[in-house]
Amino acid sequence: MTTITVTKHVKCSPQDAWQLIGPFENIHLWFPGILDNKTKGQGVGATRQITMAEDAVFVDELTNLNNLEYSYKIIAGELPFTDYLGTVSVSEENGNTQLNYHATINVSDENKTSSVEFLTAIYNSAFENAKLQLESD
Repeated sequence: MTTITVTKHVKCSPQDAWQLIGPFENIHLWFPGILDNKTKGQGVGATRQITMAEDAVFVDELTNLNNLEYSYKIIAGELPFTDYLGTVSVSEENGNTQLNYHATINVSDENKTSSVEFLTAIYNSAFENAKLQLESD
């Protein structure tokens, strides 16, 4: 398995950060590039269908939900990797709030570098967007 980790410090309370990035159904509010987001269900087992540019469609399923953390797996969509499990969380580190993304994927050696770079880039962009929103209030 290959691991991807992205973090971003923000100047706000952990609760304010979680209010933005925590709701599974509201990813479109802070994750750039999402054209449409449809959620079915609530809590663990809920799914969200995300439509990105060029009609790329992915379906995520919420697998775990705790205080300031949720995990999800991608259950549909064309990707160069399998067995995706991602976790989005908020933590407090040395008095600062930190946005965290951690994922594991099963990927061929051929697609490993591009897949890691892709996931790192999109979550860096998403967390930068969240930071701009959280620090402008």
